[in-house]
Amino acid sequence: MEEFDENGWAHIHHAAFNGYHKSVSRFVKSKDDQLELETQDGQQSTPFLLSCTSGVLDTVQLLVELGANLKATNRHSQGAVLLAALHGHIHILEYFLELNHESSSVWEELIKGLALQDMESASAKVLVELTLDEKEKNYESFVSIDGVKAVVQLLKKSFPNEEPKTFGLSILLNIVKYPPAKQQLGEIGIPAIISQLKENQRPLYMRASKILGELAFNEKNKATIASNNGVDALVNLLQNNDDEEVVDCVLRTIKNLADSNSEIQTLIGNNKTTMKSFVNLLTEVKNKHVLATVARTISMIVKTHSANQDGFINEGGIPPLMELMKIKSRECQFAVVEAIQALCEKNENNQTIVTDLGCVMMLMRLLKRSRQADLRKLTASALWAIAGNKNTQRRSIANEIGVNMLIEFLSENLSQSLHFIGSEALGVLADGVHKKRDEIAEANGVMPLVRLLTKASTPGFIVLSVLRTLRSLCLCVGFRPHLKNQKAVSNEGGIKFLIRFMVHARQEIIKVEAAYTLGSVSLGNSDNMKEVLEHREFSFLHILRLLYDEDEEVALLSGAALALFAYNNVANQKAIAVSGGVRYHSFLPFLESKDLRQVAHAAFQIIILSRIIPDEDQSLTCATGVKLLVSLLECQSEDIQTLAANFLGGLSHTRAGVPAAIISIGTIDLLAKLLMSPFETVQASAAVTLGFLSYDKVGERQLLNTCRHDPFLYKVLQFHAGKVKLSPDFVERWKHYKKIGLPPIISKPSHLNMGDKKLVTTQFALDADQTFTVVSTNTTSPGIMGSDDQERKVSASTRTGTIMKLPIA
Repeated sequence: MEEFDENGWAHIHHAAFNGYHKSVSRFVKSKDDQLELETQDGQQSTPFLLSCTSGVLDTVQLLVELGANLKATNRHSQGAVLLAALHGHIHILEYFLELNHESSSVWEELIKGLALQDMESASAKVLVELTLDEKEKNYESFVSIDGVKAVVQLLKKSFPNEEPKTFGLSILLNIVKYPPAKQQLGEIGIPAIISQLKENQRPLYMRASKILGELAFNEKNKATIASNNGVDALVNLLQNNDDEEVVDCVLRTIKNLADSNSEIQTLIGNNKTTMKSFVNLLTEVKNKHVLATVARTISMIVKTHSANQDGFINEGGIPPLMELMKIKSRECQFAVVEAIQALCEKNENNQTIVTDLGCVMMLMRLLKRSRQADLRKLTASALWAIAGNKNTQRRSIANEIGVNMLIEFLSENLSQSLHFIGSEALGVLADGVHKKRDEIAEANGVMPLVRLLTKASTPGFIVLSVLRTLRSLCLCVGFRPHLKNQKAVSNEGGIKFLIRFMVHARQEIIKVEAAYTLGSVSLGNSDNMKEVLEHREFSFLHILRLLYDEDEEVALLSGAALALFAYNNVANQKAIAVSGGVRYHSFLPFLESKDLRQVAHAAFQIIILSRIIPDEDQSLTCATGVKLLVSLLECQSEDIQTLAANFLGGLSHTRAGVPAAIISIGTIDLLAKLLMSPFETVQASAAVTLGFLSYDKVGERQLLNTCRHDPFLYKVLQFHAGKVKLSPDFVERWKHYKKIGLPPIISKPSHLNMGDKKLVTTQFALDADQTFTVVSTNTTSPGIMGSDDQERKVSASTRTGTIMKLPIA
């Protein structure tokens, strides 16, 4: 049995190699030295090594059971593990791993093989198989013996072909999702992986890109990739490769890198040709899936990054995106909508460009045709991103969506983003000039809004939106109550929930917004006011405490809430005073603020609350507020002009004397100018205020003269205020003018224009009979006034100015 053939093999060697395990057993049992008998062919292989070479598992198991030396090596120092690896016998290696014998160090041997010449490919190849997803149990052992480090070292070497590195990258791709492996790769492997992107071998840069894509989910790894020029390498690969599978892979990696990382977004944008490359991809790529990836990557690169948003738009990227929307692919539609939203968020210029190019109508059609909840959600979000912060644009898009669909957005089973958009858009429509409050009331829009307040799961930002929208629905221009919507809030149990938010909300801003909305729901509605005041938890103390909050917005809105409760309501004014009252110094910071919105609110508040402000003269308080509001009419901001005119409209039908004070300082002419504003909300607020002021005889005369100067103003006034509040006497006098054919007033010479009219001084004095005198010096020539006004103005100008008595009651 010890005879060797001409090849130097004995019988047991042939038996072991060919898997004749019964013969092997018989040979070993007949003579013990057969077990470790080496071949005489110069290889010095034992039967065990030969069985591992041939890969016959039964023979290997038998020899292990018979006690074969598992550490045996041949002449080339190759043991059982390396021989099995060299011949690709994964099942033998898996057997050794399960055996877990102290003499069989599988992982150590394979790791060593990665550094041995002529063994790199074989070792790496079997390691790929041993680290597949279904063999995740092996990851810990591989990582614990520095397997990651060994593969990284392999990537740094040079080879005559790409096979060793390809297998090495495959190993890393298998284990990169395993947290310890990902951490080690992030620490030591990124430069070596990036270097593979520059190789001219598809298997290398494909795998390297995928690995970087997985590593890019970690912010620290993103920084490392960027600092090692990985972003530039990826962009360069993208620009120089037309293989759509490669393009898709690289795009996904770039998308992951750019996600919520402005520095990498900037790096991508700094490459002057990147945006053009993306635009070209939209027109050149044929595969729908890859096109969707292009669009999703664009959205991630430009999201909240104004320079990249502008860069893509400037390269003409919108038309290709719109063309992509026409493809019948749900994935592409989703991706395009995401991209458009990202391009328009917080970018007014892009919002305008996108609208001009027809994106709004395209998205609107998609919104109304689709019945998929997730697509409708995404499309609505994109539309609202295009709407931006401009009231005109927001109102236009809200109007296109329509009241019924917006109310549908508030359904309980829909997403929070749709709840928010629905609430915001309804609020914008309610603040508009096209009677949308009535339409919303007819569609029962208050009910779903109140129901959102009743749900404990409704997040704070939606609660705030709902509170503001309810306020807009219940209070019309000029502080006129919308009784139907107010009643709907009460019928749905909204008042008790508003009080609950006012008293128990965790955030102070929600408390004060709830209080402000309570005032809107109750103003001019005795039933609602009674329900509020009789509620056991309601007290003005809750609002008064907020007046001294450190948050300026909370303090400002608490004053607004108090003003609504005190508006034309002496009983509430007394109740506020009894509860602690207010002080002038609380409003002074807002009156002196550079924020004109704060100035407008505070000016209105001190006029309404002047009777219960003990630390400042009542008449001076009112006069200061009126003067500030009138001065704000000349501001160029739509929001400020609307706000100031609306506050003046509310004051124009409050206590007696206030309208005359408003008129006395040239307000009619300022408001008349606003009738020609490009903003409808400004026109409406100015018209309603002029309508209320037309009940004052002086105001009526001045308004008639203004309309004679420009008859078109009467049409604007009638359009906005004709059905709201316009003095019948004023209307009759205007009709009389028209009937008798009184010619329009000729335009004044330039030196007599309104611009020459200056309010030089304004003085206020409190008389003993509780009236205050408004004295305003006027430099206007008497000749340009009407006959009645001329006498009054001339008389006043010869003394101290225009004098009017206003009762304080």
